[in-house]
Formats: sequence, C-alpha cells, structure tokens
Amino acid sequence: MENNNNAMLFGLEERPPVFTSILVGLQHVLAVFGAILTAPLIIALAMGLSVRDTSYLVSSALVISGVATVLQIQRIGPVGSGLLSIQGTSFSFIGSLIAAFFVLGGDTDAHTALGTLFGSAAVCAVMMMALSFLLPQLRYVVTPNVTGATVILIGATLVWTTLTNIQRAYIGAEAGQGWQVILLAVLVFSTIIVVIRLGNPWLKISSITIGLLVGYVVALMLNLIDFAKLDELDRVFVPELARYPLAVDWSVVAMLLPIFVISMMESVGDLTATSSLSGLATSGKNYWLRVRGGVLGDSINSLMASLFCTFPNTTFSQNNGVIQLTGVCSRYVGFYVAGFLVLLGTFPIVGGIFQVMPDAVLYGATLLMFGMVCYAGIRIVLTGSPETLDWAIVAMSIIGGWVISLFAADVSFLSPGVVTVVEFPVSTGALIAFCFESLRFILRGFTGDDDGHAND
Repeated sequence: MENNNNAMLFGLEERPPVFTSILVGLQHVLAVFGAILTAPLIIALAMGLSVRDTSYLVSSALVISGVATVLQIQRIGPVGSGLLSIQGTSFSFIGSLIAAFFVLGGDTDAHTALGTLFGSAAVCAVMMMALSFLLPQLRYVVTPNVTGATVILIGATLVWTTLTNIQRAYIGAEAGQGWQVILLAVLVFSTIIVVIRLGNPWLKISSITIGLLVGYVVALMLNLIDFAKLDELDRVFVPELARYPLAVDWSVVAMLLPIFVISMMESVGDLTATSSLSGLATSGKNYWLRVRGGVLGDSINSLMASLFCTFPNTTFSQNNGVIQLTGVCSRYVGFYVAGFLVLLGTFPIVGGIFQVMPDAVLYGATLLMFGMVCYAGIRIVLTGSPETLDWAIVAMSIIGGWVISLFAADVSFLSPGVVTVVEFPVSTGALIAFCFESLRFILRGFTGDDDGHAND
C-alpha cells in the first residue's frame, strides 16, 4: 500500500508551474554541479590527461548525467524508478579507476588505457543489469557491514591520496610559492565547513559548489589561473561513441565489480529515501519493482556512460535534501534538471572555467568530500544496528584490505593479474567483508524474516 500522507507542495505526478519548476530545477543543479564536475576532474588530474581529454570527460559527464536522469525518472517499461532521482558521475569509482589506469598505463598510452577502463566498466554495467533482478536476495549478503566497510575504505584511500597530492603540490611549487597551495586548500576546506555549520539548509546542500567558487575567486586574485588553456577547447561539445578504443581487461573488471555492487546497494538506499519523501511505500512488491527499475536504470546509464567514454553513473543522495527543502517531489522537475545539465555540458567553456583552476582548490574540496565519504560509511554500518561482531567484521575487512594490498606484490605464487586486483585495498576489503557475511548467512540459515521481500 502506498503512503498518501505526503505533505509535499507538488506530488510525484503533479506538474508545477514552469517558473516554479525552473527555480526548483536550478536548486537541484546547484546541489550536484560541483560533485559532477569534481569526479572527472580529480580522475583526469591524477591520470595527467591533456586539456582536451579532460574537457571531453567533464562535458560528457554533464551531458550523460542529464540524459541518464531522463531515463531514470521517465520509467520506460522496467527501466527507471519513476522518481525525482538525479543521476551523476559516482565518486565511489575514483580510486579504483585511477589505480587501474596506472596498472594499464605501464604498457600502453593514455588513450588505449582509457578505452580499456571504459570497456571494462561496460562489462561490469551489463553484469549489474542481471544482478538488479536479484536485489531482494543480495541484501542478505551485501549487508550494511559490507557496504559500510567498503565505503569507509573508499573514503580513507581517497583522503590519503589527496593529502599526498597536496604534499606533492607543495613540494613542487616554485620557490616561496608553496604557501599558496596550503592557503587555497585550507581556504576551500574551511569555507565548505563554515557554510555547512551556518545551519542554512539551502547553503548546506550547495556547500561544495560555494567552496569551489570561493577558492576560484582567491586564486584569480593571486593571478594563479591561466585562461590561455581555454583556447584549446571546442566551442560546442558533441558526444563521441567509443572516442577511446574500447577493450576489456578482466583484472580491471575484478577491481571495478565490487564497487559497482556497493554502488548498487547505495542506490537502493537513495531510492528508498526518495520513495519515502514522495509518499510511496518502502516495502512490498511495488517498492521492489520501483527500486529494481532504478538500479536497472543505473546500470544502463553506466553502460551508456562507458560507451560515450565517461565514468559510471549513479543516483545522487543530496537531491533528497533539495526535495525536503522545496517540498517538491514532482518527477517532472527532473526534466528541467536534465535539460540544464545537458546545456551546461554542451558548452565546454563551462567545465573549462573550473578546469583551469589550481589543483589546490580541487584538493581542498575533495579532502573534505572524501572525509565525508568515510563518515557516510560509518553511518551505513549504524543503519544495521551493529553489535560487537558486526564492528569486528568491519574492522577486519578494512585492516585486511589494507594489509593484503601492501604485501600482495611480495607473494611469489600470486599471478600478476591477481596481484593487480588485491593491491587495491577497496576491492580486497569488500571481498573480505562479503565472505564474512556470506559465511554468517550460511551458518545461521534462512530465518524467513523477510519484511522487504519482493513477494510481500
């Protein structure tokens, strides 16, 4: 049964006036714009890609996010949730994509390595399409312990990488200019925290974008931005199918697949929250059909992203905050959001303006964002009402993932492909947690306690 006690100003199937839809849509864009930009920028920066390649990845991320949002909210047949659920480039994949790129980059050029990343991600997306039909069963083994431990590892590895990058930027700065690196990183980091702590919910959901803008302005005042790079950008962006030569590397698939599974379960949480805000039931057959459609939409959107050479797509949780603040859960607003994202991506100058900002500005924002990812992982574990054994599983998975990644290369009997996979602590930790939870499930047997089962 659906929950009709919805206090929204405009319900899921209601059409707000055009002006209202534009205003609400812009607020959704402001909430996700910084995140959608930041993910491809930090990946491209770590990979050392050219200005043109970086511009393509950023513009493609914006355009594909817009198209993916339409597919998610339209609900074509079994595909899509039919909710006001905004899509965007996922942060969860940053570490694994960068790690895989450097493994591949040792033997090939950047374009070929990128093509292998996108081809391997496409294979994972197809696998997720199949797994989406097993969602009610997967929740017994992909528990909050597995998801939480993995997300904590994702955040921790990215925080460490960001701190290393800040140190490298400081050391590599011109004589007497290292203080500018620290200033910008600390300024952006502090600005985001202050904006969040002000208590204004409108500012809070836009804190990342505001922090980047403040850092950008200060960098501009310090004459640290070179706008000459913008001359290399195309005037209009046109997505290219298989811009980089698509290929599949199964060791890369093994690195990415656990992150896809975890991202899928995070999407279940996002879609559940959006369902609740929209006045819909969060259990029973219709609920699981809606969630399955959303996850299937995620998978197809990630496949589309791979084919057009940008990074995997997922639902964004911050848009639930916008729904709460505006009192508008109408899915028709999502079409305006999608249109804005496509429009922003169509003109490379939009992403280019952020592309030329100093790396330290980006590091200041991502340091906090990745720290928040760690915190989000802890909150995921807490949703499962953890006991001592649960925390032990989480701790052993995190520590095990780190330790194995440090010493895997020294184990002589492991093949190079296996070493490539286990050297990345996130996928290794996720596998450890999954094994623990699978063993627990087998030992305790099926209890029949299945409140959210698809057949309810």
